[in-house]
Amino acid sequence: MEFVRHDNRPSSTDHRFRYALDPVFLVCLALYLLNRAVIKPSLHSYSPFFHGHFDDGLLVPVALPIFLFVYRALGLRPDNAPPRWWEIALHLAIWSLFFKWFGPVVLHRSVIDPVDVLAYIAGGVAAWMLWQRHAGRPARPDMNRS
Repeated sequence: MEFVRHDNRPSSTDHRFRYALDPVFLVCLALYLLNRAVIKPSLHSYSPFFHGHFDDGLLVPVALPIFLFVYRALGLRPDNAPPRWWEIALHLAIWSLFFKWFGPVVLHRSVIDPVDVLAYIAGGVAAWMLWQRHAGRPARPDMNRS
């Protein structure tokens, strides 16, 4: 349910998360694509940061908005609020178990690297802080209103 004023303008408490149009998502997606298409191929030697951990730090800000959009479309998410800390923590736990235990141990794909989990967490915390910063910002006042 969306709250609007009687003049049909969104209220100052309307801080809807924009999912695939979210600025944090878009910037991080661009950084991910830039790293995959330009940075990694242009490096002449292996870089642990760009080849190993940069993309891992972008996992939460790139993947979580897509998952939350699907949950919202299926009616599993009650509103369009920015990602909550527990939504981030839950997905971090699931993805960490899947990518760093199930993948290497059960599927015999990838390796167990705890630094990757630290990169997931760092990216999740940074994204959460940015999403909270934008959520707490009041709507811009209408300067043309008399």
